[in-house]
Amino acid sequence: MLQWMRLRLGRTATLILLGYSLTAIAVSGWIWHAKHNLQARPPMRVIDVSRQIEMLNREVTLYVQALSELNNPEQARLLWSRVQARQHTIQGLLRNFVSLESNFKVLELQIGQLRQMVEHPPEYLPQAELMGFVEYILEDMDIFASDVHRTMQLIIADQTRQLHRYSTAVAWLSLAMFLSGFVLLTLLILLSKQNQKLVRLATEDGLTGLLNRRSAMLQGKLLAAMAQRNQHPLALALLDIDHFKQVNDVYGHPAGDEALKMLAQVLRTYARRDTDVLARMGGEEFLLLMPETSEELAEQLCKVLLSALADTTITDSYSFKLTASIGLAVSEQGQHDFDTLYRMADVALYQAKAAGRNQLQIAEHD
Repeated sequence: MLQWMRLRLGRTATLILLGYSLTAIAVSGWIWHAKHNLQARPPMRVIDVSRQIEMLNREVTLYVQALSELNNPEQARLLWSRVQARQHTIQGLLRNFVSLESNFKVLELQIGQLRQMVEHPPEYLPQAELMGFVEYILEDMDIFASDVHRTMQLIIADQTRQLHRYSTAVAWLSLAMFLSGFVLLTLLILLSKQNQKLVRLATEDGLTGLLNRRSAMLQGKLLAAMAQRNQHPLALALLDIDHFKQVNDVYGHPAGDEALKMLAQVLRTYARRDTDVLARMGGEEFLLLMPETSEELAEQLCKVLLSALADTTITDSYSFKLTASIGLAVSEQGQHDFDTLYRMADVALYQAKAAGRNQLQIAEHD
């Protein structure tokens, strides 16, 4: 459970940090791209409108020349169709620019009047006045082109200011996201550590670091059920320190605590399999649960534990030896549930104590 919680919290923290990082990268990339495009070139509509006005100017001039100077109606009709198409294109480019649209409509009316005067000139209209009117319209086109360019430049400046304000806001937002992500990650780490402490308090013995009685009983019942289902062996040993009360009375409770920790260390040293369950059941009693272990192997390990414990000096401050009694019960084919196996080991432990202590007693099979 502890490993699962660490894995779950670790994944959550990693995903949150990755999400914040990707968001910051995306926002920064968008800002850079927008600034680069805006600074590198003006909007294409500025270039397009200026080019279209220039071409309209030239086509109107050629149209007037085709009728008034060259007397070529066929070429004039072709040029006029181009003038109309050009006007339509410019109207599309000026869409949503109300002031420019209204000014261009005036220019279109003037171009229409020019066509009327060129195709049906009054008898009293001198050629010089007609060309003067043409020059007037062409000057209006140039003025209009300047207005378009100036309007677009104002729009660009306004967009630049808006982008700068937006960039500033996004920068602050990114900083806030980074700080909030850092705070959230820190809180997750602290929460993970606190959860680990809570798990240890709920499942481990505070003095020895082994499982406590409640966790040992839960795991024991689970392993016993698995052994019964698969008909596999399961061995359970109960260890009890001999004359532990005398240790406390003679050397004091700190020495007793050191003795308990020393026995826990001996168990960790020799019961190395990941599947073995080590627990302090209370007081000076310890449990060793060994799945997939026959009676012969369990007996060998228990004798090794007794020998190792007898050869161990507690500490330099408390120079005394410990002995322990062990009761061993084995369910060779998983035929016993955990409670039955525990009672059998407890009876065997009582027999080891009654027989003189510092020895192993194996429970009889039913």
